[in-house]
Amino acid sequence: MEINYCKNPISEDFKITDDSLKLLFLEKAINESVNLINCGLDYFSKINFTNNDLVYSLSFLHLSRGFELLMKCMICYKKYNNTKDRKRFKKHFPTKENMMHYVHNLNRLRKEIIKNYQGLFRGKTSNTKWISQLKEDRDFISKDKKLIKILKIISMYGNKGRYYELDYVTSDNKKNNISPKFEMEKLIIEFLEKDEQLRKTFINNEDDLLISNKVWQEILGKYFLPYLIQFYGALRHQFLYGVLGVKAQRCRSVCSYKFTL
Repeated sequence: MEINYCKNPISEDFKITDDSLKLLFLEKAINESVNLINCGLDYFSKINFTNNDLVYSLSFLHLSRGFELLMKCMICYKKYNNTKDRKRFKKHFPTKENMMHYVHNLNRLRKEIIKNYQGLFRGKTSNTKWISQLKEDRDFISKDKKLIKILKIISMYGNKGRYYELDYVTSDNKKNNISPKFEMEKLIIEFLEKDEQLRKTFINNEDDLLISNKVWQEILGKYFLPYLIQFYGALRHQFLYGVLGVKAQRCRSVCSYKFTL
């Protein structure tokens, strides 16, 4: 598993100010988020029919925190960049209260990130490849129902599902308890039922755990991982193409690292 390091701006020739220190912390948070996502995807790729109870939690833990941290950092960069031309206003970041509004909800954060595309496609530009990629990213993270459903399940873990078993034991109202693992199982079965070839292989070899595990991993590799990797890629492009401003482009861990299946 690869560890990514951002360039430390302290080594660059500029005066340390409160803003530069905050930007340094943002870069460190970005680096942490990329490593968390990397670790979460690695665990996700190892989930199979027999180990899912353990590995789901490890995957959800890293993915929920990694994507949450990355998108919250993006919101900070965008807020800071949006004040660059306002001479009467000092450049600033969101307040702690602003950030608490998003809690651990990945889809709420996703909707906020979509706003960053506003105004990007007006007027003429010579970089048609840049525009085409960002439009594709916008449509994907705005409209893809599979992605939204997967993020909703991962959000369940961050919001309410981390202590599902304890909550179930200690709560009288079982209707309020949500199991992200159970929701993920339902979604896997849903995809399995739609894939005739994998479904037949699974049913015809239900007593063979090796084949069952292989089918499970094929489903995850075909219907889950590509969406999470493409989502990360769309977020990465906002750094790479300057959507979040010049300061965000300096964070090389997210700009240079690209996940592959």
